Amino acid sequence: MLKFKPFSPQALLEALPYIRQNPSLCSDLTAGYLIMWQEGMNVFFCVRDETFVIRQDIGVQPAFSYPLGKDPEGMIDELLRYTEEQHLPLRFFAVDEEILNKVKSDSRLNPSKYAFDRRWSDYIYSFEEAMTFRGKKYSGQRNHINNFKKLYGEPVIRALREEDHPAVEEMLREYEAEHPDALALERFEVERTKELLSVSAQFEMFVTGLFIEEKLAAFSIGEVIGDMLVIHVEKALRRYRGIYPALYSGFVRFVCDSLGHPLKYVNREDDSGDPGLRTSKMQYQPLMLKHKYLVHVATPALRAVQPLTLEENGIFLTEFRESDKAAYLRLNTDIENNRFWGYDYREDLYLPSPPSEEAFYDSVVYDMQAGDSLNLAVRLSENGEMIGEAVLWNFTPDSAELGLRLFPEYHGKGLGRSAFRMASGYAVDVLKLVVRARCYRENALSRRMITSCGFTPSAQDETFDWFELPVRK
Repeated sequence: MLKFKPFSPQALLEALPYIRQNPSLCSDLTAGYLIMWQEGMNVFFCVRDETFVIRQDIGVQPAFSYPLGKDPEGMIDELLRYTEEQHLPLRFFAVDEEILNKVKSDSRLNPSKYAFDRRWSDYIYSFEEAMTFRGKKYSGQRNHINNFKKLYGEPVIRALREEDHPAVEEMLREYEAEHPDALALERFEVERTKELLSVSAQFEMFVTGLFIEEKLAAFSIGEVIGDMLVIHVEKALRRYRGIYPALYSGFVRFVCDSLGHPLKYVNREDDSGDPGLRTSKMQYQPLMLKHKYLVHVATPALRAVQPLTLEENGIFLTEFRESDKAAYLRLNTDIENNRFWGYDYREDLYLPSPPSEEAFYDSVVYDMQAGDSLNLAVRLSENGEMIGEAVLWNFTPDSAELGLRLFPEYHGKGLGRSAFRMASGYAVDVLKLVVRARCYRENALSRRMITSCGFTPSAQDETFDWFELPVRK
């Protein structure tokens, strides 16, 4: 069986030969990306027969990189065996269009469901155009750089050494002071930038600073993968007008001079759904957006027929609709009502601020398209307003977890019990799944609802009581 090593700098160094040969233009399998974002993702590496694969958590379940190296076909056979023996779903993350076509044509990996989230699509640019900003389409960038030079003189760009790290720390403190209302994700990124900086030399990354009158005003960190420069960090003090285009173009020229030749592409990673960042990255004229698919092989969600409508005692379960956006926003942002759901939108790193109707609705659509969940709206009539949701998720090949939440005004009326019984019955009888459910140990109302629908206790931990409803014979 495959053996995975947990993430460590040494394990990542051993994986570098495979990472640096990756033909994909996606940023997710680079050293810098893994260093910055591995926290909380439970990252593991495996090398077998000169073939490399990453295992990491996407959501609450593991997913794997598409194999790199000598024998990807053999590694897929091993992954199929591994996931079956470990009773895990087989999911692939950071799948670009080229790899997706391989998955589609591989009978071992079909049927499958897949989707990409536009927030995490990488922006790919021309390396040579980034060095010069020649042409009419870059007139705005050239104007910004010319204004920068008039105000502050020719930008001084050089490699940052270890003795410069205190200056970087100081600059980041100023950067944070300039962004007092930064989102949680941006604050997290600043902290992870410090970690990346501390190991950048070990991983042979390019770390370059832009100085104004000997003061560090901006810096970038990137690495070269094949014919592409991946820029992981671009931070600048915004009080200096025109500094970002000056930093970007200067960093690309510095890398070209250091290598002695130009590359083909620059990857500036994603925009995380931030509207301002999206506008800015589009203004730099990307050659393409590199979409990254999540693929779920043989997900039980494939067995569900859409559109789906269930009814019992005047309670309906139907598909989500665009008209549900406002109600779903309310359902997700009711802090007290979500206390026993285990979700607080204020702690969600990946939400815009303030959270929008589209953010929550699009997340549901993505999860369902990727085969990671089956979300059903609870209604009092087939075409009525949403009063809650039932969701089957956390799929394994033969099981799923079921959760249900209603708006507070519908509690205590038996509606939740009816909806829960319908959803679990559909999962057991139609999808042929063992259904798991859980509730916080202090949540007596949920415990009664679950057990009244035929579930029996199966496990207990410090936080949850677990229950199970087997497939009926």
